[in-house]
Amino acid sequence: MNSTGRFITFEGGEGVGKSTQIKLLAQKLTDLGQKVCVTREPGGEKIGEQIREILKSSNSIDPICETLLIFAARRDHFVKLICPWLHQGCWVICDRFYDSSLVYQGLLKKVSIENIMLLKHIAIEDFEPDVTIILDTSPDVSIHRIKSRNLVNDEYDDMGRQKHDLIRKGFHKIAEIFSLRSILINAEGSEKAVFSRIWRALEKRIYTGRQNKNQS
Repeated sequence: MNSTGRFITFEGGEGVGKSTQIKLLAQKLTDLGQKVCVTREPGGEKIGEQIREILKSSNSIDPICETLLIFAARRDHFVKLICPWLHQGCWVICDRFYDSSLVYQGLLKKVSIENIMLLKHIAIEDFEPDVTIILDTSPDVSIHRIKSRNLVNDEYDDMGRQKHDLIRKGFHKIAEIFSLRSILINAEGSEKAVFSRIWRALEKRIYTGRQNKNQS
């Protein structure tokens, strides 16, 4: 593998197993000699983590206000962590990025896609992930995992089947629109089996250099 930094994002609905698969990928890349930095959104730096706490602690926040807060955190994260790490040649693995805003705030909470993309341009300009791994499970599997692992931490973890299905369809649409950088992965089955699917698909991408940053 070359030493050029890469930006890999993990996306998907609730209960799809992003945290587990991010850990497995980080360890695999580290074992292969890459410098790996793991982060998340909202979060990363102090401001982002404070905004994350605000969002987690309120179930009644206005959708536009929520979107503005998320993009404020994203800008801080982008400037203070993501860009410096990439310039250092780090493989940056991020738990959620702006695709989540398109699905959660856009599709689910009805904030206009035009406004979200405007905020995206303000916050990160034309920057795009090199690869986006979208983990996909049925709503029933997602709900079962959340309940069985006691993962209910906010309003999104406590959603009904219809909303889980809407979010799933949203990420399928992301995979279709951003097909050059997106990999849709069946996230059902054992952790090892899911990671095997991820790694096989990712190997085909990481030897081809950076993806086109000017997708729309």
